Amino acid sequence: MLALALCLVATVLCGCGANDDEEEQAPRSTSAAAQAAVPERFTVDITPQAETYEIPRDLATVRNLDHFSELTSTQKRRLGELGFVVVPDEAEQMFMLYESYDESDDAASFITVDSLLQAYHVFFDFSLRTVEQQHLAGLAQQLTDLLVNATQAQLEALAEDDLLRDAALRNLAYFAVAQRLLVPSAETPEPVLQTVEQELALIAAHQTRAESPIMGTTIHYTQFNPRGHYTRSEELERYFRAMMWYGLVGFNLEADDETVNRRQTRQALLIVKALGEDEQARDSWERLYEPVEFFVGGADDLGYNEYLPLARQLFGEDLPLQEIGADAKLDEFIARAREELPAPQIAPLFFEADGAGNLVGEPRAQGRQFRVLGQRFIPDSWVLQQLVSPFVGEPGPETARDVPMGLDVMAALGSARARQILTERYEQDRYRNYEAQLDAVTQHLEGTDESTWRSNLYWGWLYSLRPLLEPKGEGYPTFMQSDEWLDKELSTSLSSWAELRHDTILYAKQSGAEMGAGPAGAPKGYVEPYPEVFARLAYLAWRSRQGLSERGMLSERLGNAYDSLEDTLLFLKLVAEKELTNQPRTAEEYERIQYFGGELERLTLNVTEGGEGAAHWFEIENETDRNMACIADVHSFWDKVLQVGVGPAYRVYVVVPHPDGGLQIARGGAFSYWEFHWPASDRLTDEKWQAMLQSGTAPARPEWTETFIVPGGEAHQP
Repeated sequence: MLALALCLVATVLCGCGANDDEEEQAPRSTSAAAQAAVPERFTVDITPQAETYEIPRDLATVRNLDHFSELTSTQKRRLGELGFVVVPDEAEQMFMLYESYDESDDAASFITVDSLLQAYHVFFDFSLRTVEQQHLAGLAQQLTDLLVNATQAQLEALAEDDLLRDAALRNLAYFAVAQRLLVPSAETPEPVLQTVEQELALIAAHQTRAESPIMGTTIHYTQFNPRGHYTRSEELERYFRAMMWYGLVGFNLEADDETVNRRQTRQALLIVKALGEDEQARDSWERLYEPVEFFVGGADDLGYNEYLPLARQLFGEDLPLQEIGADAKLDEFIARAREELPAPQIAPLFFEADGAGNLVGEPRAQGRQFRVLGQRFIPDSWVLQQLVSPFVGEPGPETARDVPMGLDVMAALGSARARQILTERYEQDRYRNYEAQLDAVTQHLEGTDESTWRSNLYWGWLYSLRPLLEPKGEGYPTFMQSDEWLDKELSTSLSSWAELRHDTILYAKQSGAEMGAGPAGAPKGYVEPYPEVFARLAYLAWRSRQGLSERGMLSERLGNAYDSLEDTLLFLKLVAEKELTNQPRTAEEYERIQYFGGELERLTLNVTEGGEGAAHWFEIENETDRNMACIADVHSFWDKVLQVGVGPAYRVYVVVPHPDGGLQIARGGAFSYWEFHWPASDRLTDEKWQAMLQSGTAPARPEWTETFIVPGGEAHQP
C-alpha cells in the first residue's frame, strides 16, 4: 500500500497527506459567515413534563380500538407492548394516510415529524430545481461560452513551441466538453474535436472509470448518470452532466507523476488568469457558486479564490503567460500550494485506471486539486470518509472497512442507539480503530457551534434531525421511552438524510473507499412532540425564503408557499410544547390537526412541478414527482456504490392520551428506509427505484428496522 497507510487515526481531523508541522484541521463546514441571532419564535424553552401512562397489553380500555379493524393480532400485541407500531403500506405520499380522517369521528390524526420532513424535502428540492432552471443553467452556459472564448484568445497569444500551448489546448477541449454537454449542437473547435468526442462518448456511456482523453488522469464516469431530480427534463440532464464535469474533474497538485502536476497546474493557472481578466466570466462564476453555497456549503477542493492570491504573489498581478510558462516559478507555486493551501477534507481512496479501463497500481487518496466549480464539503460525507479505509481496518478483503453504513452518520450526530446497533448487531467494532474514529468524529460534531449548524440549508437540515436521536425519558409520553422508538426515529432520520442526499446529489462531494373537532369524547388528534424539530424546520423555511429573496431568486408562488410552511411548522411547535407541558389545546387546534391531510397536500402541491393550480395530487403529470420514493448513491467503493433511499409512506399507530381522560389510538404517516449495495455502472434513478418497489424486486429493508415494523394488514389504496 502507498504511504496512505501512514495517515494515523490520531490525525482524524487533519487532511491525509498534510505536512507534519501543520496544525490539525477541523473539517471546513462552509465559507458562510456566522448567522445573526435566531428570531425568538424559532426557539424552544420548556421543561418537558408530560405525564406517563400505563398502556394495557390487550388495549381493552383504549377508546377507539374497534375503529382500526385493519390491525392484525400481532400488530395489536406490539401496540400494547410498545405503545406504537409501524405497518407497511403503499401510499405514494404522506398526506394520503391522513385524508381518510376528515369525515370520521372515530379516527385521530397523529401528525408525525416524518410528514413535515417530507414536506421540507419537497420544498428544498423544488426550490433548488427552480433556481437551477431559471438561473443557474443559463449562467453555466454563459460562463462556459466566455471561457471557451478566453481560452481561444490565450491560444492565439501563444507560439507553436510554447510550453503552455499543450495546457491551453487541453483547456479548450475541457471547456468545449462542458459546452457540448450544455448545448449538444454547439460547434467544437477543430483542433480539439476528436478528443472532445472521445470524452463525450465516455460520459454518455457512464459505465466505468477510465483514463480521461483530455486530462490523462482517471475519471469515474459512472458519476455522469443523471439522477435525483435531474431526470425530470432534458435541460436538467444537460445541466447535471456539465456541472458534474466542472465539479468532479480536478487539476492535480499532488499526482504521483510530476509531469501531470506541472501540466495540470498550468491548466489551472490559465483558467485563473481567464477568470481574473474577464469580469463577465468572473461574475458568472460567482453567481453560479454562491447560490449553491447557500443551499449546500462551500467547495471542499481548491478553486479560483484559493489559487489567485498565491498566483499573483509569484507570477505578478496579471499572471503574464511567460511567467506561468517558466518551470522554476511553476515548481515554486506547486511547492507553496501544497504547503499553504488546505487539503480536501473528503478525500476518497481510489485506484487509477489505464486507457483500457484496467485498474493499475495501489489505491491512493485524492490530494489537493483545483476544480472550476468543486463539489461541496458536507459533514456526513466527511464522517463516512473518516470511518472507512485507510482510517479504519487493515488491508485485506475481510479486514478493510471499505463500505460505511448510514447508521455511522447518525452515531456521529449523537445517537447512542445507532452506535449500539453498529457494534452489537453488525459488529463494526471488529474493524481496527473503528470506535476510536467514531469517538473522534462524534466529539468534533458535538463541539460544533450553532452558527455553523445554521450556516447553510444543508447543515441546517441535519441540525433539525438531531433532537430525534436523543433518548426520551421522564417528561415525555410513554410511547417515546423505548429503544424501539429510538429505532423508529433512526429510520425517520436516515430517510430524511437520504432525501437530503438525493436533492443535493450533484453538488455534495461523495466519500469513497476501495479496498377535525367532532363531538365531545370523540378521538382528538396528536402531534409528535418534538418542538425543537418543528422550530428548526420553521427557521429553515424562513431562512430559505429570505435567502432566495435576497438573491432575486424567489417567485411569488414560492414565497407564499414558504410563508405557509413556516406557519404550519410554528403551529405544530406550539401544539407540541402544549403536549409536553400539559396545557390544554383549543377546539380550533384540534380541528386543524384533524384536517391536516388537506393542509399537507396543499403545501406540497404548491411546490411541485405542475402542481400550481392543481386541486389534487393525481393531477401532477410527472409520475415520478407524484411518488415520494427516491434514491441516492452516497459512497463509492470498488465497482459498487452505497445506495440509500425512501420508499412509500408507512402507517404508524400510537397509543396517546385523550384530553378527556383515558387513551386513544392515533394514526399517521412514517418513512420507510432502504440501504443496500449496487453496481456503480447502474447508479439508480428515482424512476428505476420506484419501478423496483412496485414490482417487488427492491432489496430487503435493513434488518434492524424489524424491531418496530410489523407487516400484515391491508395496504392503503391511493
